[in-house]
Amino acid sequence: MSISIHKSRLVAMAAVAAMSLGVLAACSSSGDAKSSGSAAALKDGFGDRAKSRNIEFITYYDPSQDAFWNQIKQGAEDAANVSHLSIKLETAAGDTGKMTDLVNAAAASKPAALVISFNDPAWENAACEASKAGVAVFAYNVPPTGPAKDCIKAFVGQDFFQVGTYVGQKLVDSVDLSAGDKVLCPAEEPSQQYAIQRGGGVESVLKDKGVKCTYLRTSGEDAPALDKMQAWLTANKDVKAIVPLGGTPHRNAVQAEDAAGVKVPIVGFDTSPQVIDGIKSGRILATADQQGYVQGFQPVLEASLFLDFGLSPSTINSGGNSLIDKSNVSNLEDKALQGVRW
Repeated sequence: MSISIHKSRLVAMAAVAAMSLGVLAACSSSGDAKSSGSAAALKDGFGDRAKSRNIEFITYYDPSQDAFWNQIKQGAEDAANVSHLSIKLETAAGDTGKMTDLVNAAAASKPAALVISFNDPAWENAACEASKAGVAVFAYNVPPTGPAKDCIKAFVGQDFFQVGTYVGQKLVDSVDLSAGDKVLCPAEEPSQQYAIQRGGGVESVLKDKGVKCTYLRTSGEDAPALDKMQAWLTANKDVKAIVPLGGTPHRNAVQAEDAAGVKVPIVGFDTSPQVIDGIKSGRILATADQQGYVQGFQPVLEASLFLDFGLSPSTINSGGNSLIDKSNVSNLEDKALQGVRW
């Protein structure tokens, strides 16, 4: 996959900064680096503790079908290149059973590190088995729940509830809502943690107005998401606003309104070309960007630092503390940043 000039610059800067601190493993064709198994170490021997530098990175949704998950994949690939890790990329393509099988397979093959999202609790036991087998497990996008929290080294992702409060406040500030008003909150999977927490943050603000979310499952595919939202809106033309809790319903929300003959404010989560266009046109008030590139890049880089140097991984909030609206959406329009910012 080609990397744009801006993106190459970003990766190069990250590499230079990290290497100036003396913390990244380096490979050299001139013999400056020495090997420990498949590990690459600095010439002074620091960093040769890693017996294996093979890692596996699994996405829940298919990056080839989703711009946000492509950002995640691109970040993971770039971080692996920067830190000279051998990375195996897999996707469950939205299939819970396949995701569980992939995590189980990783637990059996024992890569040095496994980087996964926890969109569903179904594979938490498998992740813990991998950890028990000596695999360093890193979480991104959605954190694990319950006992599996103790099976991961760190989590990189958005603070869903907190950012949900920002989205809820933007809606309350922008739309005149009254008790009993309908607000549609569509999500790929409303029962998954990202939707529960985002929706909880939104509703924590809406409750002062006597308003609750109406949740709608859309799935992670565009066509069914569009159909389901169009059908719901056609039957509920008195809806006051739409708060898409995931990237799929968000990028289809404007089209669903048009198909249903409804035009109400939209404010939601995640970015895509459709969301950018919606913000520019005024149809979408704002979006909360969880910065997928960071979710791919940081856990892979942390895995490298942990494997090579034993540095303790850190949990990182990738979502930031502000929304994208008309005032700053131009930051996402640079074509050279495709795969990084949108």
